[in-house]
Amino acid sequence: MEFGDIKIGSKKPENPEKSEATPGHEKKHENVPPVYEDHVIDADVGSDLLERIKNKGQGDTEQVIYGVYNNSGASWTVRLNDFFVDHSKVKLKEKSYFFHMLAVMVDAGIPVVQAVKSLASRSQNQRFQRVLNTIAHDCEAGANLSDAMSRFEAVFDEAEVGIVKSGEATGKLYAMLFKLSDQLDKRYDLYLKLRAAAVYPIVILAVLVLVVTGMLVWIFPTLLNLLNESGVTRDSLPLTTRLLIGLQNAVVNFWWLFVLIILGIYGVFSMYVNSSYGAVNWDYRKLNFPIVGSLIRKLNVLRFVSLVGILVEAGLPVINVLKITGNSLTNRVYKLEVQEVIERVKGGRKISESLMDKNYLFPPEVVQMLAVGEASANLAKVSEKVADQYQREVDNSLSKLTSVFGPLMIIFVGGLVALMALAIMGPLFNLGNLVGA
Repeated sequence: MEFGDIKIGSKKPENPEKSEATPGHEKKHENVPPVYEDHVIDADVGSDLLERIKNKGQGDTEQVIYGVYNNSGASWTVRLNDFFVDHSKVKLKEKSYFFHMLAVMVDAGIPVVQAVKSLASRSQNQRFQRVLNTIAHDCEAGANLSDAMSRFEAVFDEAEVGIVKSGEATGKLYAMLFKLSDQLDKRYDLYLKLRAAAVYPIVILAVLVLVVTGMLVWIFPTLLNLLNESGVTRDSLPLTTRLLIGLQNAVVNFWWLFVLIILGIYGVFSMYVNSSYGAVNWDYRKLNFPIVGSLIRKLNVLRFVSLVGILVEAGLPVINVLKITGNSLTNRVYKLEVQEVIERVKGGRKISESLMDKNYLFPPEVVQMLAVGEASANLAKVSEKVADQYQREVDNSLSKLTSVFGPLMIIFVGGLVALMALAIMGPLFNLGNLVGA
């Protein structure tokens, strides 16, 4: 067999000279080189290579199904690996890909169990692979996909389970899966933008702290020794240099105190934000932060309207929609507001009417659009349009935030570098003038 210049031939005989000639053909050209050229691959070698490729990546690890798999008799390395795998995180991108491919396969007529098994074998995340194997096992035992997903609250939130359940109930599972995949794609893109906006100032500050600490610990003592040997007194030094000397002494001699103070502040803050009052109060404080607070409010409004739109379209009752949406919000102030809205809706009021007195959390234009959607019995489509509008506003806010933080960081770093240079180079210039005199 051959393709172009690559050939897989039959096995070369051990002694070609002793091979019998074909009847009716005399052996000619005794000195002709063998017909096996460099680019002709031996049949055994080619078969072995193809077999290795076929088995490559399959691995020999046991397929893990939660509730069936038992590692009690395994080695400590296996149990330790299972611990880290079972506590790892499944990213939004992986879930989005799973729901999209599941929708494609279900729409093509592939059974759910077979589709989930196929996607489990293709997943690169071991935790997600185990979850999908367990879901497929439960579905084979007779459970619905949504019921099997609900076992893994750390992987699939209540909104995702509710959307899948509604798709199963209405017979349009593939359509709901496509919607869910699109929703997760937007969330993942937003997460990447938020991370990109936060990484820049954090990296700059971290590098700046390391550089300043290195200068105080290793470079500045050399300058002090030079000044002492030259007979320069501390009182004759500039104010910036004296402040830097005090900071250097504090860092070198009392670094442990700084560490304890930082750990103490972090511990007290953690206890405060984990308390009931502190958590709500801190979330309220975040909404009032300059620049960032407005972005946080827009993110929560975006999450609210997008979930309301997709859950209403899925056919869930309004009360269930609000409950699921409230549980999906991260800011506790918005959670409290949604709880109040639920009580008002139970009393016969509409969602838009329940939000009219909360302009700080929900802008008037959002409430008016929701009112139009409720009046026209088209709340899902209106909510989707509001979500698209707020998605653009969030993108613009992130762009402005990045453009503001860039110059501010440059000014801050430049000012600090200028002070450091003035504190270090000032005494050296004075010392040169004294030597010249």
